[in-house]
Amino acid sequence: MRVMFAVSDFRPHYYPMVPLGWALQAAGHEVRVVCAPGQQQHIQHAGLTPVPVLRDMDPLLWARFGVHLAARSGTLPPDLGLVPLHPVTGEELASFEDFDSDAFLRTARADTAAIMGQRISSSVDFARQWRPDLVVHDLLNLDAVVPAKALGVPAVCHLTGPIGTEETEWGLDFIPTHFSREYDRYGIEERGTDLIEHVVDICPPSMAPPTRATRLQVRHVPYNGPGAVPGTAVRRGDRPRVCVMWSATVPLLYGAVAFTVPTVLEALAGLDADVVLTMSTESCKRVGPLPANVELLEQAPVHTLLSTSDVLVHNGGAGAALAAIAAGVPQLCLTFGAEYRANGQRVSATGAGRVLPGLAGARDIRATMRDLLGDPVFTERARALRDEMQSQPSPTELAEVLEEMAMG
Repeated sequence: MRVMFAVSDFRPHYYPMVPLGWALQAAGHEVRVVCAPGQQQHIQHAGLTPVPVLRDMDPLLWARFGVHLAARSGTLPPDLGLVPLHPVTGEELASFEDFDSDAFLRTARADTAAIMGQRISSSVDFARQWRPDLVVHDLLNLDAVVPAKALGVPAVCHLTGPIGTEETEWGLDFIPTHFSREYDRYGIEERGTDLIEHVVDICPPSMAPPTRATRLQVRHVPYNGPGAVPGTAVRRGDRPRVCVMWSATVPLLYGAVAFTVPTVLEALAGLDADVVLTMSTESCKRVGPLPANVELLEQAPVHTLLSTSDVLVHNGGAGAALAAIAAGVPQLCLTFGAEYRANGQRVSATGAGRVLPGLAGARDIRATMRDLLGDPVFTERARALRDEMQSQPSPTELAEVLEEMAMG
């Protein structure tokens, strides 16, 4: 069987697909990942085969622009506390009014339409040459249904985490509202969620994302990129151990104010606990002096640190949240933006963690951490959630289901 993966230009949204790619390859199937050149190296590092035929897009630009439009229209939830950023440069503005969104749209609309058209036509061209039996795509690359429909093969949307295809809150609806004319060229009348017939759901059932599509349940296998882990990182002492992970993407989306690691470390310095902190190379350069109880690891895969950790502190990303669930570890989500806040709220609703605003002070963070470390109920709920996740079919079992689907 040949399986065409089609991914967006936002790694956190397609990294959860990687274990399924491994399972398909291990079962003897061929996997090719249609992507933009900017994603080629990341896909190669994951052990999959990229096909870099798509034009690059900047998902951070459009995410910042979405926040800008929502603020200008009055639909941005004020309690998110987001600062005005220049959508193109990411620089902080004095006011949302300091960016001319109308002028930007006049120049960007034609360019974006050309990029979207190229991405679809290139995907279709590759699909017609390679003849896949199945297409798997992430939620941000809905255009991948076009080559699937052009060839008459099934398309499956692989979800990222707790956010589904039928969201009603602002900032959670990743389904495009503007579609390329290429849809009409290939005779596709459906739009939006009507294009999604099957979803791969990696959440435990008690956190099932909302969707009308047929749900293909699978056990989540954490993957957040390559990286080495020193031996000291998997050995623990007599004290509780807290793992802190902070995404480099969050400040790019929400500004320098969203790099709150110094506040987190200030809060944890007041606890009788050991702390291991992992971040990107660039983020490590920004962190400043470390408290005596903190060990800094550059680019360590967070899931490898959780087997010897008692709590994970992170910014509410789906990858980190699901890694903590897979390890049975309680978590504290310090969130900026709608997606991160929703992830944190949905974890908190299970009793396996807590969520605080991203700009929470050291005193509130320290008090919440004392609860998470001191109350065994959080660990019990986290382990129950882990067991629920582990009871789901493995990626190998899902590969068999997809093979049956592809073969009709």
